[in-house]
Amino acid sequence: MSATCPQCATPDRSVPVSHALGDTAQPLDEPLRALLSPPPEPPPAGEGLSGAAIALSVLAAVFCLLGVLSLVRNREELAGYDPAYRTGYLMGPFVLPLILLAIAAIVEVVKRNRRPRVSGAGSPEEVARRKQHLLVWQAGWLCRRCRVAYFPEESIRPGFPASPAIPPEQFPFWVMTAAERAFGPDARPVVS
Repeated sequence: MSATCPQCATPDRSVPVSHALGDTAQPLDEPLRALLSPPPEPPPAGEGLSGAAIALSVLAAVFCLLGVLSLVRNREELAGYDPAYRTGYLMGPFVLPLILLAIAAIVEVVKRNRRPRVSGAGSPEEVARRKQHLLVWQAGWLCRRCRVAYFPEESIRPGFPASPAIPPEQFPFWVMTAAERAFGPDARPVVS
């Protein structure tokens, strides 16, 4: 498919955006590459800490703070005791917090291992939205002469109008907007 640039009205310097990014003979400069790059992957779903791990960590922090406070208050009372007893007295308040942190780490590892692996990550809605953005991005063209991007008529889907010349800075926004218009709930049906 050959597409005509809406700005200079010639097709000879127009290439699909995906080809322009992969072209080693005429590489794009880095800022333009970043603006024309494909839509990012959605963030992985549920990568935060589990509630149990958070609760155990907070409990460990509280016990650690109480241990520090008890050491600050009662330090001079240990002068006449055996060195082993003093060591136990000084280290004792930190054993329970360490055990709680270890349990929190184990809980978190078990939770992450049980989570089903989803290819592409993200919720099903985010994955579907990214596929739509990728379809629109793949329909984009770049005029090397004018340094503008555009979408030819019916390149996104049948019946979809052509776009005007798009400055590269606005290309990511146009991809998202065109995907909403083409595939969103208010998309007009294709008329045959």
